[in-house]
Amino acid sequence: MTKKMLALSLAAVLAFSCIGCKGRQADPGQGRESTQAVKEDSQGQKETEEAKGEEILSAKDTIIMASNVEPATLDPSGLDSAAIKRVYCQVFDQLFRYDKVSSNIVPYAVESYQMDDDNMGITLHLRQDIVFHNGDKADADDLVFTFEHYRGSSIGATLDFINYDDVTKTGDYSVHVGLNYPFGALLDSLVKVSLFSESATTEKGDRFGQEPVGSGPYKFVKWVSGDNITLAANQEYWDGAPPIKNMIIRLISEQSVQMIELEAGTIDVALDPLNSDVADLLAKGSDTLKVNSGGEVVVVFLACNYEAESGIMKDKRIRQAIAYAINTEDIAAVAYDGTGSGATGLIPPGVLGYDESLKENSILTASNEEKAKELLAEAGYPDGLTLSMVQANVVVYTRAAEVIQNQLAKAGITLDITTYDDATASSMQEGDFKADLSLRLVNINGDPIVSPYGTHFEPAKGVVGGRNVAKNANDPEAAALQAVIDELKITFDPDKKVELLKEAQGLCNENMWWIPLCFASLNEVQNVSLKGNRKVVNYEYMNKAYFE
Repeated sequence: MTKKMLALSLAAVLAFSCIGCKGRQADPGQGRESTQAVKEDSQGQKETEEAKGEEILSAKDTIIMASNVEPATLDPSGLDSAAIKRVYCQVFDQLFRYDKVSSNIVPYAVESYQMDDDNMGITLHLRQDIVFHNGDKADADDLVFTFEHYRGSSIGATLDFINYDDVTKTGDYSVHVGLNYPFGALLDSLVKVSLFSESATTEKGDRFGQEPVGSGPYKFVKWVSGDNITLAANQEYWDGAPPIKNMIIRLISEQSVQMIELEAGTIDVALDPLNSDVADLLAKGSDTLKVNSGGEVVVVFLACNYEAESGIMKDKRIRQAIAYAINTEDIAAVAYDGTGSGATGLIPPGVLGYDESLKENSILTASNEEKAKELLAEAGYPDGLTLSMVQANVVVYTRAAEVIQNQLAKAGITLDITTYDDATASSMQEGDFKADLSLRLVNINGDPIVSPYGTHFEPAKGVVGGRNVAKNANDPEAAALQAVIDELKITFDPDKKVELLKEAQGLCNENMWWIPLCFASLNEVQNVSLKGNRKVVNYEYMNKAYFE
């Protein structure tokens, strides 16, 4: 038997209150029904299912957006980066979508779904009106192929709860997906799964990542490497043809240049503005430009490498001394030009599980150099010590590092910093890493158990090749955190999730394997005449966008 769950597109059905966020994912194990969807997007427009057929007119037929990074591939299974999401959200349909905020999840390419009684599987019912850009109608065979395509891919590796050997067609448009274990953040994870055409993907072969064929609101036209990616509106899109007929995503690596071009009117959206430009715009206001935020979902942290060559980070007192020596408010003010805030835990305010109480008497938001020196002396370093740190050549990191270096020096800690390009730094940190410290950040998409507590902050992932660069898998004290994370993975009750997430943050703040530094929002700047677009974390939903 299964518990039937029809399409939950009414945001009110999914939303509920929690500390620090506006709503949460619906419990996949509890079915509720909705026959009409009423949504209000980030620009304030409302739409109903009945109104989908009404034509929205746009004053301009082309939108130009600027991105500072060129994606390595346009295959959604290949990478989980902002650069690729900006494209694949247009070219592909995701099985589920975020609705307004990352805590509200609604079926999208999937019309409805049913959870097994024991939560060990989910049956997905595909919409019956989806047509791929090659003209093929989507059906259950394509959905089965989709999961097979993700098997063994970079994104597929993060979906380790899926039993890829137990994905079965149960009807013309229905597929049952077996799970390796009940997973409380299942729908969150399926947000990053796009629908693939078996025929088109197979036909394109190795060229698919450069010439993608999806079923989304925009069709791929061309990719001029180093310059732009051009898309055209899908006039037969099941959710209505996009009002804006053409989309150009230009590669403008210099963030300051993005703003110059935006002010000049040669682009419509600066996807990667400098934080200083955002701060200036928020302070002064503008008649022509506005800030569009994906939510306060970023946390920057200092990872203490338990397996560092020096062995120093195995001593909790050293990690705590660093935490006492820094002032996260000062770090955030410099790193984010006043648009960020000092972190007090590893979950920011815009995410499920944010713990307001951690702000009280936090050791992170005010330096205590004497306490830091006391801990260093207890650990056998009365005269101070030298630590090594690796960082990527990213503005936020380099600015934060300078402040951290100065703060630690006052407590007797000398910080030797080595800077690499972003790709090299990430590869080193996730590999056989030898330095004592590394600067990292994570954008939290939806349920924190998907990321970062199932990736960056899970002790079991603290091994060579894992994304947990604190490498604390062998720390006996990390066993308590792993136990909480293991329970989180199988927890469906939202209130219990919040309780466990707070417990996890408390353990992390006690042990300081990852020292929280900054909370920040994902911001972009756009022309005020652009309406109807929605940014949720790094997902850009443009199919209802238009120009006034």
